[in-house]
Amino acid sequence: MHPRPAPAREAPSWLLDEPYDEISLGTLKSGKEAEVFLIERRYASGSTVLLAHKRYRPRRPSAGELRELGFNKATLYRHDSTYRAGWFLSSRDRRAVAHKTDHGHEVIERMWPIREMTMLDLAWRSSASVPYPVERTDDGIVMEFIGDLDAAAPRLAQAHLSVGEIASAWDQLLVSLRALTSGGIVHADLSAYNVLWWRGRIVIIDLPQAVEFTTNADAPELLHRDLANVAGWFERRGLEVDVEAAFGELIGLAW
Repeated sequence: MHPRPAPAREAPSWLLDEPYDEISLGTLKSGKEAEVFLIERRYASGSTVLLAHKRYRPRRPSAGELRELGFNKATLYRHDSTYRAGWFLSSRDRRAVAHKTDHGHEVIERMWPIREMTMLDLAWRSSASVPYPVERTDDGIVMEFIGDLDAAAPRLAQAHLSVGEIASAWDQLLVSLRALTSGGIVHADLSAYNVLWWRGRIVIIDLPQAVEFTTNADAPELLHRDLANVAGWFERRGLEVDVEAAFGELIGLAW
């Protein structure tokens, strides 16, 4: 497979190259391995921007460590061997991960934010509708916040969409899936819970488990699963969706 080169895409205008301070405005979301915090970046010029800081919890925290680091929940581990197939690890690291040693857990803990930043950057450069990746931190990534001071964008599963908006959301989702697939990427965990709806547009989030067609043999199967998962949500709301036709089109783009 030879993914098409991604078109040039400029960084958003709100990302300024000047000194800034940041303040935390609280927790946005708590997931299995990470929590997302809302932060306000205040630039020296007086401009401000809201950002989302996704921080991964330690996989083996000491007593009281999570609370000291500002986390609200303990870590739940996903079965991630399928997604690790495309990770570029040294033979030592790969053996450690396979045997679940202390070093193996450290490797996995280090790789999740690296992978998410890499996949989010690839998705952005592929012109998919995803948050802009601002920077990677020691324990996570900083990205564009989808929402405003009053509220974060709701997940598609929790948004109250009209019939017309449901049809628009599906059309937009297909556009982004075409962009991702043309760029050689499969989300690999797509559902109505990791697609946001904000002011008439969809935004795909949560890409740490995303895989590439060139490095993961399960990519086609994961793409079909993504389509079936999200299509079920639309079908339950009265929209007719042809999963196999969409899958055929996307596989064609991947090749």
